[in-house]
Amino acid sequence: MEELKKLGELTKMDEKHELMGMVCGSVPSLEKMHSYLSKEVLNGEVPDEIKSQFNVAKNMALYSYFFYALAPEVHLKTYSVIEHALRIKTNPKRLMMLKALMKHALAQGWVSDIGFRHIKNPSVDNEWSKSMIDVIPSLRNSKAHGSKLLVGDCLHHISCCADYINQLFPQKTMKRLNQHCS
Repeated sequence: MEELKKLGELTKMDEKHELMGMVCGSVPSLEKMHSYLSKEVLNGEVPDEIKSQFNVAKNMALYSYFFYALAPEVHLKTYSVIEHALRIKTNPKRLMMLKALMKHALAQGWVSDIGFRHIKNPSVDNEWSKSMIDVIPSLRNSKAHGSKLLVGDCLHHISCCADYINQLFPQKTMKRLNQHCS
């Protein structure tokens, strides 16, 4: 059961990281986490309101060093930021839920497997992106409506969130390159 941290423990690494380190073989470093998160940047074309909320997610991820239980909240925040970015990009005439927004983004060619850095051999059929249409809303709902699952890795979620949003709002130089290649 989580308890309120004592004042003197607020700036100490959460002991759950040490316990997980015994299992997975490594304990996070605050400096390395900060360095990693500093490199996750949104394109200049991304609306400021999305950049701001993305930075909230990055700060939450950084603070998970001190409070392990923040990691699932970071997951939820990344899903919310993606949904917000999709709403702005789509500008639907009627209310569209997250799943419909994601389907629309894929159908419009705004998002594809090639735009995600962690996919080493992207599928031309966008298999991963297609699977996320079901996975992300399901994960978002499980986190939003209560879940006992406590996961530690939230940095990968930040990276995927950045990749997704950067595809929705590509850099102008990338837009020109894509137009010349078509």
